Amino acid sequence: MMKAIMGFLRLPGIRLKLKGCIYRTLATLSVSFLVAMGAASASSTGDSSGELFFPSDDPVAELEQTRQSARANDRLVLVIMGANWCHDSRALASRIYQQPLRPIIESHYETLFVDVGYLDQGSEVIKALGPPVYYATPTVLIVDPVSGNLVNADNRHQWGSADTISMEDSVAYFRLMASAGPGALENKAAEGQELRKLLNEIDAFEQTQALRLYAAYRVIGPMLRAYKEGNPPDGFDDYWNEVRVFRLQVPMDVDELRREARNRTAAGEQNIQLNYPQYAAFSWETSQ
Repeated sequence: MMKAIMGFLRLPGIRLKLKGCIYRTLATLSVSFLVAMGAASASSTGDSSGELFFPSDDPVAELEQTRQSARANDRLVLVIMGANWCHDSRALASRIYQQPLRPIIESHYETLFVDVGYLDQGSEVIKALGPPVYYATPTVLIVDPVSGNLVNADNRHQWGSADTISMEDSVAYFRLMASAGPGALENKAAEGQELRKLLNEIDAFEQTQALRLYAAYRVIGPMLRAYKEGNPPDGFDDYWNEVRVFRLQVPMDVDELRREARNRTAAGEQNIQLNYPQYAAFSWETSQ
């Protein structure tokens, strides 16, 4: 499980907000087993480091405050969406205060922790930043405070497995993202009409899947809360794994569609027709 890590130190440039997260499961282990292991680990060590996700009355206002602070201090905005019950969220929240990552975060980022509750919070924050939905917890969003563009738009999904990412890889990632610097993405490269049309189509496709995922969160979120309160509902593992497969597959498909659109338009193709994937209905959808 997660190794004992240094306690949290309140540092300049770090803003603590909200409370929550989406839990990473392994295909070979049940959700119940992993949640229980996480609880046992925290209980046995007494380690609460990484529990930095707290409720907020106005998360969008706090996001704007963080962005203004980042602009004033010539930093990027680092938004970490997660929850204290999620071991991957806690692992990443703790890691950014450890050497050698800590000085990179302090120097280049204004950090905001956003709680997703039991999958029932955080939607207004992610939508304010551009993406229609958060697929995993933690979700890492690095924002240029000048333009509002996502610096890590094309490589943000791996952090759902944050506990398995090494310190070396974490340092390399945040150092690379910081190299852009505020204002670097203020003017996007010109996009041709054909590419813009395709990207708009892909955005619409992703929005449709986001609505399905939010509906799924409304189904499994209360089940997750009941489990954490000691009342595991029947079918929780099965429902959770259905949603897990969906939320892992959709961002991969969307990223691949965008790569295909860029590659084919760069090659000079016109009137491109993309093949959009179809996804099976959730079991509770077919039973209605």
